[in-house]
Amino acid sequence: MKLKYNEFSYRVFTKPIMLILLFFFYVFNNNEKSKNRKFYVICALFFLLVGEMFVAYKGYLAFMSYSLLCFTLSKLFYIFRFSIQNDFKMTRLLPVLSFCFVYIVVLFNLIYENLGNFMIPVLLFLFLTMIIIQFVFLRKSEVDYQSYLLVGFGILFSVIAETLAILEIFYSKKFLEESIILLVLYSVSHYLVILGLVTEKIQVNSEPIQAD
Repeated sequence: MKLKYNEFSYRVFTKPIMLILLFFFYVFNNNEKSKNRKFYVICALFFLLVGEMFVAYKGYLAFMSYSLLCFTLSKLFYIFRFSIQNDFKMTRLLPVLSFCFVYIVVLFNLIYENLGNFMIPVLLFLFLTMIIIQFVFLRKSEVDYQSYLLVGFGILFSVIAETLAILEIFYSKKFLEESIILLVLYSVSHYLVILGLVTEKIQVNSEPIQAD
């Protein structure tokens, strides 16, 4: 398996700093009614930060594995946070499920030859990403429209950034290596998600109430 990295990257410093700022922004501004949901977001940000620290040593396969594990755990905690309590019809998810299926098939076809021992971890990572997309889509009936859009666009930009990063690492051809586009998408995506959670208002009987 061929991994392509530069020894130094400005992203090694900018991403952790951004995540630390987002962590404090969320801690001091969130209005979570549920302590568990607050805990899930804090854990998600924590594992994102630890994962980015491991990325500083991404030239080593072991640290690459640790970073992927941390990012996977972060997604798990986001899934816990975005999980919905209300019942829903599966027909609502058909367009999203169709997109997720096509996305994984196309991306996996591009990176399959270079995955090596990372095949299962990457597939799990992508699977969890698709679950997050579905839960975020289903938030529409539970939260106010502004929060729904902020988190929705944040997850969309995050998927784009993660797709570019995966292609940069595992694609058989050089693909946006060390591109500023990745950093911008990554930063904007996490900011929008956290902002959407901080401003979230829970819908009760079609009327929004602040989650405090």
